Amino acid sequence: MSNQYFEKNPSCESRKREICVNLGGREVRVLTDRGVFSASALDKGTQVLLKSAPAPAPGSNALDLGCGWGAVALDLALKNPSCTVWAADVNERALGLCRENAERLGLGNVEVMEEGEEPPELDFIYSNPPVRIGKEAMRGLLASWIGRLKEGGKAYLVVSRHLGSDSLMDWMEEKGWKARKIKSSKGYRVIEVCR
Repeated sequence: MSNQYFEKNPSCESRKREICVNLGGREVRVLTDRGVFSASALDKGTQVLLKSAPAPAPGSNALDLGCGWGAVALDLALKNPSCTVWAADVNERALGLCRENAERLGLGNVEVMEEGEEPPELDFIYSNPPVRIGKEAMRGLLASWIGRLKEGGKAYLVVSRHLGSDSLMDWMEEKGWKARKIKSSKGYRVIEVCR
């Protein structure tokens, strides 16, 4: 049986666990589960993204694309309680965990999206995109969401250098978006994309 984190309904049996991670500048306890990306710890790529990308502006709408158990959404919401952070993922188990973690932390500014739900126009997107779904599928996903940014909106993506960060930047430039590397660390590139 496949147990990929990008499945809508992971086939592996649920086995929730609590882990301690640093989000929003403090140690917090969150729930994770099997069949969800980075279930045992905060992965290195997401750590690099959270340390390198600027926090969303006050009162803005931000999206955590591929939210998993909610690492990015929770971090952004803790850093700026006046912004609304939308959390999107294809994995229903991940969405449930993100919702539960936001409730446990008292974060009323995290909105977990249901399938087919549309957020308002976005000011920011943050993502450790699901490279493992394949290049074309990932590019289609990113094009769909980056196209929902307000004019002048920005996306912050973290991608491993070995998994195609440079070719992804070239593709974004071909699409007419301004893409630049803002940080390199631990084999990852953080890319800022301006619409």
